[in-house]
Amino acid sequence: MKPASNQSLNISYKLEILLDIGSSNESFYYLDGNNLGAEVGDIVSVRLRGRLLNGLVISKKNFSKMNEDESNITGGKNIRYLFVESILQKKIIDDSWREWIESLASFYMVSNLKMFKTAFPPGWIGKYKHISQGLKDQIWIETKKEFDIKKNGLTKKEFFLINTLPEKGNWQSELIKSGFNHTLINSMVSKNYLLKSKRKRNINTKLNSFLNDQIATKKPNPTNEQNIAFQEFQIMKPGDALLLWGETGSGKTEVYMRMAEDQVLKKKSCLILTPEIGLIPQLIDRFIRRFNNIVYEYHSNCSSTHRTVLWKKIINANEPLIVIGTRSAVFLPIKNLGLIIIDEEHDVSYKQDSPMPCYDAREIALEIVKRNSAKLIFGSATPSMKTWKKCIFENKFKLVRMIQRISSKEIPEIRIIDMRDEFKKGNVKIFSNELLQSLPQLRLKNEQAIILIPRRGHSGFLSCRNCGYLVNCPNCDVPLSVHLGSQGKKWLSCHWCDHKSRLINLCPDCHSTAFKPFGIGTQRVIEFLNEEFPELRVLRFDRDATSGKDGHRDILSKFSRGEADILVGTQMLAKGIDIPNITLSVVIAADGLLHRPDISAEEKSLQLFLQLAGRAGRAQKKGKVIFQTYKPNHPVISYLQKRDYERFLIENSRLRKDAHLFPFCRICLLKLSGENYALTESVAMKLAKYLLNFCEKKNWKLIGPAPSLIAKVGKKFRWQILIHGPEGTKIPLPDRSILWKLIPRNVFLTIDVNPAEL
Repeated sequence: MKPASNQSLNISYKLEILLDIGSSNESFYYLDGNNLGAEVGDIVSVRLRGRLLNGLVISKKNFSKMNEDESNITGGKNIRYLFVESILQKKIIDDSWREWIESLASFYMVSNLKMFKTAFPPGWIGKYKHISQGLKDQIWIETKKEFDIKKNGLTKKEFFLINTLPEKGNWQSELIKSGFNHTLINSMVSKNYLLKSKRKRNINTKLNSFLNDQIATKKPNPTNEQNIAFQEFQIMKPGDALLLWGETGSGKTEVYMRMAEDQVLKKKSCLILTPEIGLIPQLIDRFIRRFNNIVYEYHSNCSSTHRTVLWKKIINANEPLIVIGTRSAVFLPIKNLGLIIIDEEHDVSYKQDSPMPCYDAREIALEIVKRNSAKLIFGSATPSMKTWKKCIFENKFKLVRMIQRISSKEIPEIRIIDMRDEFKKGNVKIFSNELLQSLPQLRLKNEQAIILIPRRGHSGFLSCRNCGYLVNCPNCDVPLSVHLGSQGKKWLSCHWCDHKSRLINLCPDCHSTAFKPFGIGTQRVIEFLNEEFPELRVLRFDRDATSGKDGHRDILSKFSRGEADILVGTQMLAKGIDIPNITLSVVIAADGLLHRPDISAEEKSLQLFLQLAGRAGRAQKKGKVIFQTYKPNHPVISYLQKRDYERFLIENSRLRKDAHLFPFCRICLLKLSGENYALTESVAMKLAKYLLNFCEKKNWKLIGPAPSLIAKVGKKFRWQILIHGPEGTKIPLPDRSILWKLIPRNVFLTIDVNPAEL
């Protein structure tokens, strides 16, 4: 649309619009032409330099008061202005939410634009993109009116579909989700059993249960500990936080539901956060069985349309809602919020480490409950030292313990297997003899097992046994991992930059053919299981296997229905999976987790091991945990065997406090990256020298600069500077605008406050 003279238009307002054009300029002024009625908080489409863009209206002023120098269009007295093309979304935020996001941008040292883009569903700001209003064509399936089950010879599957189909019909996509396939449906249409038609469908953000046969609709009688936890919740003051430290299987989720019910009855909404998408299906299932159609999900696996429709539903809601999501859901503008629950609060996934803003959903949740006079619940069987410290050392959070399992069965025995002894006895397999004897019992007893292996893929790396040559990623300072395809073909993949290359058989260094994959991943474990126990059915649960919209849900659904005997996966296995038939939990090759160069390595490892141990024997069947290690005398193994996580917190917090280490100090990590090694190093040196003066004035210490632990990722060389200082003090950094002037365009700076890993 061409610019128009202001005399030719009936215009009374100028609009300041936030646009992403990849430069330092973020907001531009446009006129509200053609009586569109754009308001602050609208998403609009505009043209800039010939491109159509989506932007956010952040201010609106009378056109008569506009100064010429504010305009992005210059000229003489007859200035020609650009105007808004269309309104894509009306009033998606209010002033209070906008001001809060801008305050977060200041704290995390990013532009307002970056903070808004982080908070919004994808596509709202940036290149022009149509924002779906929630209607699309879908296929509707119904039975023929004259259809008579008795007179038609149906197969079992056809009979089951007919009986499952509601009287008025259902969407084909919902039938597919329920386990019916296109072939069956099309066959029944061709036989005139079913009718197919196209209809306009509102994108439904409501959910369906996927463990219908496992969870009773009747509320269970609460235990004494559950009653106490709920009573403590009821006496909390608005804005307060409580740590619910409940052992695995103690019934924390039931307490969450009672808390949510309390708020819903008071017409207040609830937000429940989980660290991983893989935890959402089971948690949602429990909640929709209790609360029916007020439960919604929000995370990156949801489509852009789903997130847009849910956002609009939230801002227009007149009734309470329960939203379950991952860390990005913390930005949802939920009205009349009464409760936030952060499940598995110890998990580092609540912290974003890149790209900026490096926000922590737990810290943001604390702000939200204070702004909304709501209540905040941190839940975990292995709380983080940081949250535990808030209870014990600072008395800022209330602590409630739940130590009794719901099941009357005794807690699973933890068996520590020294793999050095296995080797001495002649066992060179990746499984210990005890594990090899335990697995065949699964099918005989109708039980299931989960096996945790820290690494996905087939093997950790590929090396030459003749000269020691290691096949590294060409873009990163890490070895390439070996992966196995569906047809048995192997390839090499980088878990940092996703580089892929073919598997080589000849050493580039000595030309030997003595190449061998070393280390084991999820695929290698499954390969071994298939070789040793062909009668056992195995599923994989890692990032590769769960990609796609319903990947996590589909795999957990199959396993919960008993379609597999063993679930092999990475660390997500230890997080919140509650399937009664699991009686055996196994940890393989996890020693590497104990020796990471991270101050919190032992804390994170012990949390993971205890969480996995809690997955076994949660119902009436007795459970067992097998932990294979080459370091049975490691302190973490001792805490694990005794199940004494509290002792670990007490002893390690004392050490960290005496040494002024996190969480008994504030830390900030400045990370620099660039394709030119010398330039990146030089910028890091200059930045450290510049910041040293700021740190010394505030009694902070500066360490570095130094190359990052992995010094090259994605063809970029990485350096870091660590600063740390007393608790309660402000981070001694100059204003963002000053700081970024020190950084050339081809070097990137990331500022990470209280990083999850160093």
